[in-house]
Amino acid sequence: MAGYWEAIFPDEVPTGADKVLPQLLTTSSIDLEGNELRVIKIGQADTAKSTVLHIPSLAAVVTGDLAYNEVHMMTAETGEAERAQWIANLEEVAALEPTLVVAGHKKVENGNDPKISGESQQYLRDFSRFAAQEATAADIVTGMLEIYPDWGNLRTLWYSAKAAIDRKDR
Repeated sequence: MAGYWEAIFPDEVPTGADKVLPQLLTTSSIDLEGNELRVIKIGQADTAKSTVLHIPSLAAVVTGDLAYNEVHMMTAETGEAERAQWIANLEEVAALEPTLVVAGHKKVENGNDPKISGESQQYLRDFSRFAAQEATAADIVTGMLEIYPDWGNLRTLWYSAKAAIDRKDR
């Protein structure tokens, strides 16, 4: 696996004594130079056990896999119920009234506008609608591209659409 990451990030992957391993966080907040960083176990996002980081002093939320910013969302690990919970979790972030929302997946040139929480919710609603009504992955992709033609990460949309169809066939 190290070779994979080294190919993507040449000379940037630490090895040996330079490698730093994560440690389990045992509290729900971190103090960073006098600023509280609140760790919120948000639950369902593109995976089942996601967290977000709320920085009250900046009115900011770093959303990890919860909010996306104009890239197709990885819905492959979700069914209808999980996407509904994901939408509710985005609402929980919006209730924090952030002025900055940093998406874990975004177009590089995009900012951190809090509107991405609502955009992510709408994307999930649209995907759920197409997943329920269409019979093929291609039909789901076609429908989504009519609404989100300029969003990046088309491969993720195809993968997610195929997973939605596979879930129906079970």
